[in-house]
Amino acid sequence: MKIILYHNHNCSKSRKCHELLKKKNVEFELRNYIKFQLTSNEVKEIVSNLAGNIDEIIRKNKEFDLGLFESKLRLCEFIYENQKLLQRPILFYQKKYWICRPPEKALEILGIK
Repeated sequence: MKIILYHNHNCSKSRKCHELLKKKNVEFELRNYIKFQLTSNEVKEIVSNLAGNIDEIIRKNKEFDLGLFESKLRLCEFIYENQKLLQRPILFYQKKYWICRPPEKALEILGIK
């Protein structure tokens, strides 16, 4: 099963999640979206298949009312234009995208103790 970690190397939670997966010998693809920006299709895929609450997709320390986005398409456009505001880390597993806050949530999602 394909596993992808959407990673921002500047984020301590993202680095911690990366370290946890490596420590548990999980085979995964590392997608550094700061170095190589997400495509608009990737953003749409993440927003459309996010497990959990869509309100968590933007970093909490930023003051945004997601109700201002009249559609998922507009939200996708905003995220594409402002990728540093995307909550992280994000794990892709079993056709879903999971926000791994706290980082240990990644192990829970994967069924690893």
